[in-house]
Order: sequence, then structure tokens, then C-alpha cells
Amino acid sequence: MKNIILIFLITTLFSCNKGKADVTIRGVIFDSSLSVPLSNASIKIYQVQSGSPDELVTQSNTNSNGEYSLTFKRNPTEYYNIISEKDNYFDLNETISFSDITIEDENVYNFSTTAISWVKLNFINPFGQSSDVLRYIKQEGKSGCNNCCPNGEQFLYGTVDTTLVYLNDGNFNFSYQYYEIGTANQGLKICQTDAFDTTEINLFY
Repeated sequence: MKNIILIFLITTLFSCNKGKADVTIRGVIFDSSLSVPLSNASIKIYQVQSGSPDELVTQSNTNSNGEYSLTFKRNPTEYYNIISEKDNYFDLNETISFSDITIEDENVYNFSTTAISWVKLNFINPFGQSSDVLRYIKQEGKSGCNNCCPNGEQFLYGTVDTTLVYLNDGNFNFSYQYYEIGTANQGLKICQTDAFDTTEINLFY
């Protein structure tokens, strides 16, 4: 009888602590703009639960090889957010479900980000008529960020001397197709935007 009670107590204790053991998430953050590991980037893990503020679990920085290793208590939650930041780079914000973090296996998560670059679009039509319409549509370039070039058709009317500046992934292409409505003037403007710098595209029409 005593043995049965002891086994019951051990099982209960194990069940109560299941999911709360220390776990480690490790991996590498890669700089896709320069094709090198991203060193000295901050990396934080937040525990996310509906109805509660996100809770910072632990944080660290990547080493010179872009490697990180974070150890924390695996408390029951809905999921974890991994956020990595470094000046002049786009932030990482990745989600990992609670069930994907185990105490039995290695938890290896590799990520990549890009350096920030800027593209300056100069549109110049100095002798335009009120009937002039220029339509342009982004073909390549970063989407889904604040100050990214919008997707879909964009229009400019009449006399134009306009400069628009947008963010792009450093050392990646940016391009747009343009059409001067009612004329044969159309084409493709393309460039590679240099990391940490501004690249200009000029269109005179």
C-alpha cells in the first residue's frame, strides 16, 4: 500500500511539473543582404497568452557567428514570440507554438533578415498637360512594412516633379513597370538598392 501511495505521489508531482522544465532554443540569425551571419543582434523571447500582456521570458545577443542560445522555463502558454533587432536592419518577429518546444529534443530555429536600404523614385514631367496620366506598378521590392512602396497601381497626373522614398531590402532588386496612358511610352525601371544607402531611379516623360 505504501509503495502504491509513493508511486502515486511521484506521478502526481511529475504531472504537475510537466511542461515547466528548463528548455533551450538556439540557432543562427543570417544577414541575407551581405550573406554573412548577423552578429550583435538583440534577441528576445516573449510568452504570449490571450487576455494577458506579453511577458518577456529571456533575452540575449547573437555572437560573432550569428549564434544565439536562450534557456527559460517552459511554462504553459499559447505561443512564444521571438523578436530580434539591430540598427539598420529589418526587425524579426517570429512565432513558435508552445507544443513545438520540447524538453526531449533540440529546439533549433534559424532565421534571416535583411539590411535596410532606401529607393528614391523621381518622377519628372515638366511640360505636362492636364490630361497626362502616368500609371506605375511595383514589380519587385519589399512589401508589408511601414514606408514600403505600395502594391497595386499608382497614378500621377499633369505636370509632375515628385520624389517618393521607400524602404527596400538591402542589395535586392526594386523595379516598377510604367505606362504613360494614351501613348506608346512604357517600360520597366529596375535597380539593386545598396544596403544602408539610398538608390535613385529617375523617370522623365
